[in-house]
Amino acid sequence: MPRHPRAAPAHLAGALLALLPAARLAGQCGPRSLDRPARREHLLVTPAWLAAHATDPALVILQVGTDDFRSGHIPGARPIDPMALTAGEHDLAPLDRLQAQVETLGIANDSRVVLYGDPWHTGLVFWTLEYLGLVDRVAVLDGGLPRWRAERRLLATGAAPPASRGRFTPRPHPDLLATADWIRERLDSRRVVVIDARSGPEYAGTEREHLPRTGHIPGARHLDWSTTFTRPATARDSSVASPLVAADRLAELFEAAGAASGAELVLYCTVGLRASHLYFVARYLGLTARMYDGSWSEWSRRPELPMATGPAPGGETR
Repeated sequence: MPRHPRAAPAHLAGALLALLPAARLAGQCGPRSLDRPARREHLLVTPAWLAAHATDPALVILQVGTDDFRSGHIPGARPIDPMALTAGEHDLAPLDRLQAQVETLGIANDSRVVLYGDPWHTGLVFWTLEYLGLVDRVAVLDGGLPRWRAERRLLATGAAPPASRGRFTPRPHPDLLATADWIRERLDSRRVVVIDARSGPEYAGTEREHLPRTGHIPGARHLDWSTTFTRPATARDSSVASPLVAADRLAELFEAAGAASGAELVLYCTVGLRASHLYFVARYLGLTARMYDGSWSEWSRRPELPMATGPAPGGETR
């Protein structure tokens, strides 16, 4: 779990909804169930939106992952090594190191950030930036670079030009983070829904993960993260990035996993990567969510913490 000091929660940063075309907000929301929260449409942008706003002075475009950046990237993008945000087994790096990394990328308090790249790590960067205080100011490019290429949009090559250093003041949001002890105290709570983002065999405990114990957190529901993509992200390769399935289908997947209006979700996987993607999707759907970044890697190493095995109730969540 993160070891750096916690700061008191700050007021949420206002969303830059004025940047978004009104037609997109009106045209993509579509009908929704009356008991579903309103989606945060501004957290998922299209290549057309990004191309139209690429020169906005507050916009920072980040390619998550440095592989192949020089051979072709979205103009104006800067590469970020997602592991620079972590310490140990994907726990957050110390706060001062996170601040320095964010400022080096040119991010300031008023920045609007758009991410694209490796689907295994994009969610991690999204959650980290929100945790640091950029709540509602970070978005993901739907379909990433493959969709940008498929639409025959311009690409840049070579190294990114030096970025002007941003001035960023971290305002951590501990309400976006769950610890093992926090979860254990709420295992019987009806207001907290724990969701496991791993595969079915990992959840059931039939697939070894080179960890002390296999199985899942008692009472956890199952939602395989790969089912949220139009093409499942089954390999750790940025080329597998694909658009998300339709928003109504995403809502159905979360509802099948026990998410309901008013519930607080806790998301975990093995080391937090797949869970952080589900965190992003939950935020896009307007749900309240926390990340357990220690995930099963930490939980399995603490023998005093309970565990369960077997398939998810009602079968796999698809």
